[in-house]
Amino acid sequence: MADENTVETGQKKSGLDLKIIIIGMVIFIVLVGGSFFLMKSIMAPLMPAEETSETEETTAEIGVLVPIGEFMTNINDVAGTRYLKVEVTVESADEKAKEKIEAYMPVIRDSIQGILSAKTVADLDIRNRDNLKMEIKDKINAKIGETINNVYFTSFIMQ
Repeated sequence: MADENTVETGQKKSGLDLKIIIIGMVIFIVLVGGSFFLMKSIMAPLMPAEETSETEETTAEIGVLVPIGEFMTNINDVAGTRYLKVEVTVESADEKAKEKIEAYMPVIRDSIQGILSAKTVADLDIRNRDNLKMEIKDKINAKIGETINNVYFTSFIMQ
């Protein structure tokens, strides 16, 4: 008789545990799904907008690229043991501007060499590369006229 009571209560107990586990899993899945959609709706205004085809069309319009060449210079450092090797390409609006750039190549190369050799390691950091490009562009345009639209580094090695 004692064995029958333990067997009956054991079956009821395992059935009750299984129900609790199933109910707990259902509640867990509902809570996870609800929190996902809640976070998605809260974060939606903070996420960047998807690019449209208009932005793709404007980025595809690149002018005439003119390779300036490779520059190797010492970095303005206290120890003087570091150097920079960079390859520069500039973008011009049209073929006429390209011819002007090629005619003034020694002036352009001298300007770039002077800018690069005056820079420190902090000035050449990845966070300051856009500033460096703008400085090169502004200095060249000041010397030869507004012919350069953008400056690109096709190789940038600092040691």
